[in-house]
Amino acid sequence: MTEPVKKKKRKKKKIKFKNPFLKKSSKKSDVKKAKNLESNVTDYKPKKTKTKPKKSSPDDNQTEKKGFTLPEINLDGITKVVKYNLTKFIIPLVVILIIGILIIAFIEGFKVRTITVEGSSHYTNDEIINYVLDSKWCQNTVFVYLKYKNKSIKDVPFIEQIDVKIVDRNTVKINVYEKYVAGCVSALGNYVYFDNDGKIVEISSTRTANIPVVTGLNFDHFELYEPLPVENSDVFDSILTVTKLLNKYNLNADIIYFGEAGEITIFFGEARVSIGDTSNLDEKFMALPMILPSLEGKKGVLHMEKYTAKNADVVFNIDTD
Repeated sequence: MTEPVKKKKRKKKKIKFKNPFLKKSSKKSDVKKAKNLESNVTDYKPKKTKTKPKKSSPDDNQTEKKGFTLPEINLDGITKVVKYNLTKFIIPLVVILIIGILIIAFIEGFKVRTITVEGSSHYTNDEIINYVLDSKWCQNTVFVYLKYKNKSIKDVPFIEQIDVKIVDRNTVKINVYEKYVAGCVSALGNYVYFDNDGKIVEISSTRTANIPVVTGLNFDHFELYEPLPVENSDVFDSILTVTKLLNKYNLNADIIYFGEAGEITIFFGEARVSIGDTSNLDEKFMALPMILPSLEGKKGVLHMEKYTAKNADVVFNIDTD
């Protein structure tokens, strides 16, 4: 077997400090000084001082690389400017937003959602509503209240007045008070409407349904809110009596004809009822609601000139034409 190779230990070389003064000087005093200096040099150990490393920032590195320093920034001034700009624009926006929300709440909170109409027979409910709520502003109950507060509408034909009330913030109630119209007279191209007292309440170029037209009379003048210009007072009284009886027994006549001798004929569609004179008028009109249904769709004359409660026989003559 082979023996392991022994590693040779390297001898540490001692470095001797050669004093240059030894060669040049041969004096004993100089030699001693040189030896002392040599010993002092070999024994000298520098003192170690601990220094804290400075923390370097990225800004310092950048400034060192670029070779210049950044100016100082006044952060307080920038903050004040930013706050001022924010205050200048944000506060008005907040105010506008609040105002917008209040307006929307006002419009939706007081919007007209329910409308009731009472007392209208001459006009439909839609016609009354469109007349009263005549603008887009009237879709708000507050505006409607301010518009019709302590005020009635009085310029509508056939209507005495219209009252508007606010029930709640979304409901409007319209009360219609119509002028009572007993009949009308066709004169001078117009229809002159009068009430139970014979007073002219309306003048119109159109005829209203379910209001009888009085014929056989001639007028050369008339004036609103004045009595009918009938020269014969008996005829005037007969007109009022007949129209009142028609209203009393809910009879819808089309035409009331007054003859020269004062005889009265009432038209109900194609059927004509000859009433005769003004005698027993109440008894004659009381019988008509029971007789007229049997005459519906027929054309002819029902004779009631001599009708009384004791003599209830009537004759209906059918037209042959």
